[in-house]
Amino acid sequence: MPRTLADLLVLPIVQAPMAGGVSTPELAAAVCEAGGLGFLAGGYKTPDALRADIERLRSLTSRPFGVNLFLPQPQPADPAAVEPYAAGLAGERARYGTATGDPYGPGEDGYDAKLALLLADPVPVVSFHFGVPEPEVLAALRRAGTLTLVTATTAEEARAVEAAGATAVIAQGVEAGGHQGT
Repeated sequence: MPRTLADLLVLPIVQAPMAGGVSTPELAAAVCEAGGLGFLAGGYKTPDALRADIERLRSLTSRPFGVNLFLPQPQPADPAAVEPYAAGLAGERARYGTATGDPYGPGEDGYDAKLALLLADPVPVVSFHFGVPEPEVLAALRRAGTLTLVTATTAEEARAVEAAGATAVIAQGVEAGGHQGT
């Protein structure tokens, strides 16, 4: 496994791990083969689906790649904030025959099982969104030979990422979709 992020890159390009089906093994492999760092999005996937994507990506490239995880969000959404959006989407839901899902669930996204997978079968890089992982998690990944990147959306969050022991901070602003872990 690499020792630094620079060891992974031929070109200074990191593909964003976009959840929801956009970040396929084929896209990540193409980025890797071009000299960048391709990423698989682990968010919104079952642990088994993530395992299958990792296996597929490994069959397409021997270059280093990363996997992104969403950190658990223990606090459910505030109904007063969600209901106006849900009402605004009612027409679109009806048009496409789809549901919005449960915004009030714990938001754990299979995190523990996905993390166990990445510790048992390490990949070169793991990144995190929506908060700062526990220092013990970052240390366990480091012992497995995995570099860790954590997204920060504020200076305070970046300092917390550094203090937790991540390999690098991903500084992300609102222009990247407004994702925020704080």
